[in-house]
Amino acid sequence: MSTTPDNPCAPFSVGEARKAVGDLFKHNPMIYWIDFIACWAVGMFIYTHGRTYAAKLYLTDFDIWKVDWMYYPTDTSTTWILYITFTIVAALLYYRIAMFIHEIVHMSGRTMIAFRFFWNAFCGILFLAPSFVYYPHLDHHRRRHYGTDRDGEYLPLARRSPKQIVLFMLHPLIVPPLVFARFLFFTPLAWTIPGFRKFVHKRCSSMIIDPTYCRQFSAPAAERMFYLQEFFCFLWLLALVTIVAVTKHTLPWPFFIQSYTTAVIILTLNALRTLGAHNWENDLGQMSFEEQLLDSVNYPQNPVIGELWAPVGLRYHALHHLFPSIPYHNLGIAHRRLTKQLPADSLYHNTSQTTLTRQLVDLWKRAKKSTQNEH
Repeated sequence: MSTTPDNPCAPFSVGEARKAVGDLFKHNPMIYWIDFIACWAVGMFIYTHGRTYAAKLYLTDFDIWKVDWMYYPTDTSTTWILYITFTIVAALLYYRIAMFIHEIVHMSGRTMIAFRFFWNAFCGILFLAPSFVYYPHLDHHRRRHYGTDRDGEYLPLARRSPKQIVLFMLHPLIVPPLVFARFLFFTPLAWTIPGFRKFVHKRCSSMIIDPTYCRQFSAPAAERMFYLQEFFCFLWLLALVTIVAVTKHTLPWPFFIQSYTTAVIILTLNALRTLGAHNWENDLGQMSFEEQLLDSVNYPQNPVIGELWAPVGLRYHALHHLFPSIPYHNLGIAHRRLTKQLPADSLYHNTSQTTLTRQLVDLWKRAKKSTQNEH
């Protein structure tokens, strides 16, 4: 059972924990490549079929899609079932490959340079989520920033009204069009208006949950990569708009419907995962390392289901905060070693929760109780 920071924090030895997992910090490139390419290829195939069923459901003029309808069911109810099935499966696969962004921002130096480039080219740019938007995540791992105003990935939701949780879960509905506008319209404006460039950088270039967060400027080399990835996102959207304008006077609704639906599913899953990643108790400023660890949650049980809603090792979030450099394919091994080798009274044993559902219900109850205490 996960323990909240309200409980006393016992002394914790990072050195002792590191001895148990010292050989697990090396990345295995083969695992990354096979995992990503397999999920990407299958996801693209299934997504294309889902778009075809979206076209059948929503369009009457299919010339642009060149679809031979004899191979597809004519019964509407069957088409709906297939459309929903293909969309959900494609979203789960896309969600997994998208979450490699979490691994990428934790890679330092020249670690797996080719994979990072490939991921941005075939996922980050296509999904309008290039790796530069997630680098503020590193502030979430700085001990002086965690849970403070400098942490864009933290909100004291357990200390606020449950309405805040509901509002948080509504953001997946509006993010897709906002991201579209950010890269297609804001990007060229930012290139020509210096003041607007600062606004876009600080307020519109981070994958965070705190709307008040302001991104800081980075080193020149990092800024150049920022601009390059931004440029290719703009080119990708410009190409889509140009193709529509040249080939068809009406919008390709099946593509938009399938893309929006898939994006909403991905963002909703990630929002649920985010709510379950922490206890969200801190509203008092800087926390001790022990408090930060106890505020984070592991889900070692139900690995198959866990990898669906928290892929690429994200279900071991407390462990990740303890050792951010351990690659995702070694987190399960690391958790089992720590559970076995650390003393019985180690606070690490209090970081695990059984299911996401239980954690979310607990968060709701704590938020509701906090609101009642204020009144």
